[in-house]
Amino acid sequence: MRSYKTLQATVLLFACLIIQIKAYAIRPTPTPSTDGYILKHGTALAKPTDPPQLGHRAGSKRDLDDTLSLYQNWAKVCNSNNDKEINDKLQDIRMRGVDDPEVRKLWQTVTSTVYCGNGHVKTVTTTITTSAKPSATAVPSGNGSFTCDDTCWSDYLWHTYGYGVSAAQGFTGTVLMLLGIYFLLFGYRFFRSTLGLVGFVFFAAMTWIGLVNNEPPFGYTHNEIVYVCVPVGLGIVGAILFIFVYPIAIYFVGGLGGYFLAVFILSWKSSLVIQIEVARICFIVGLGVVMAILVFMIESYTIIFCTAFIGGYLLMLGLDLFIHTGFVNSWLLIFDGNSHHNNAYIMKVPLYVMLSFIIVFTLISIGWQYYWNIMKLQRYFGINVVPAKEKVVIVEEKS
Repeated sequence: MRSYKTLQATVLLFACLIIQIKAYAIRPTPTPSTDGYILKHGTALAKPTDPPQLGHRAGSKRDLDDTLSLYQNWAKVCNSNNDKEINDKLQDIRMRGVDDPEVRKLWQTVTSTVYCGNGHVKTVTTTITTSAKPSATAVPSGNGSFTCDDTCWSDYLWHTYGYGVSAAQGFTGTVLMLLGIYFLLFGYRFFRSTLGLVGFVFFAAMTWIGLVNNEPPFGYTHNEIVYVCVPVGLGIVGAILFIFVYPIAIYFVGGLGGYFLAVFILSWKSSLVIQIEVARICFIVGLGVVMAILVFMIESYTIIFCTAFIGGYLLMLGLDLFIHTGFVNSWLLIFDGNSHHNNAYIMKVPLYVMLSFIIVFTLISIGWQYYWNIMKLQRYFGINVVPAKEKVVIVEEKS
């Protein structure tokens, strides 16, 4: 009876925490140009001009195409040191916009102030007034097609990661890969350590979600430090908490596994498999709750699967911060609801490879953990089974 009440409390707590999700893991910020204006304490800067509002038109090719075009324009503005070149480009856009209202509306919105990341902004002298509002989620056409050549893809990755691997990306990627390797190899083997790391990942992810959704227009002061130190600090608090409240924390192993599994499933299509925001949230919460219930019903098998899948996902997510495939953009599109941000997620061969390797690592880990812990050591999660020693009675026969 006590276990049933504990499960009810766990499911309710997990649902309440996840339902607040509006934004992912580390949000890398692009590297700005050298002549951008740097935001400092006490310096009042105008709000960056908002990207366009084109609506949530499911099946509309224009939304995703326009978002990718927006990235290309931002890349030109942020990485150009020639203001005359920028203004000539904007003038050309203005001329073409006379015959194409949507293109004109799109480019008008970035001619005043462009935020290039880490407190850096660039302004241009030519501005075009517009009534456009912040953009909605970019979606492809009904058959999933969109236009993105090599230049478009390069600017898409620049918008996500910047150029090269920053210190924050390197640190975060390393931590995620180490966590992934632990879950793949030892997630079932060590009870307290696994619960502590589940608490760390869960609290760090929820903290990042809160930070990215409340990020001001020009970012936080010392943006990369905030996105690394705050999630890590609260993640450590979560780890300590989960170690001591293990009767509840054990169900979060299933909940976190379902959380990652839901994001994984959503990531198999450009602009995500489920494009309706409310439906996505319900799917993520529902799958997390289902996996938590399965921990109660078939604990050992569920724990093995969840630790293996969490490990595989974290390993590839950390690797993505080094090799830059765009994998992280599925997190951004799902969880980043900040009106100042404009996210897109497109599928290409590198993404299919990343997702496929998650499956491969998960299957290998399941086989390894089941063989070593269940068949070889006959262990249960958090329980050491010690076979009783038979008592040998020696009877001395007297003649």
